[in-house]
Amino acid sequence: MLSSRLCRWIKGVGVSAAAAHATYWVWQSAEQWAWEAQQANPDGGIGAGFIESALAVVASVTLMPLLLWAGMRLLRERDNHLLVTMGWAMWLVLNTQMSEGSVNRLETELFLAAFAVLGGFLALFRPTAPEE
Repeated sequence: MLSSRLCRWIKGVGVSAAAAHATYWVWQSAEQWAWEAQQANPDGGIGAGFIESALAVVASVTLMPLLLWAGMRLLRERDNHLLVTMGWAMWLVLNTQMSEGSVNRLETELFLAAFAVLGGFLALFRPTAPEE
């Protein structure tokens, strides 16, 4: 019992870390793309880079739960509802902290590491079947 729970926790940490880094990288790349679009058309007003910024937000919001679910399924783990939903909620809160621009690289990595560890703990919780 302990070994299967430890294995599930390790899988949760690994999947959460990979999902967090991948989603952060996609979000950073899309934000850079938006900034370059604004610089390419400085007279474009407010609309310059708007589509790119919107895509960055959409990617950041939708990619995390998809990666958490797919990663755990690839590792043959089922019943990941709490990891996917609470991981997504944690990501939204964490992303608001990191998007302010006052977070340096070390703080970002610490945030992502904390997210991975918490994701591992969330992976431990599975719904129980009702007893008859």
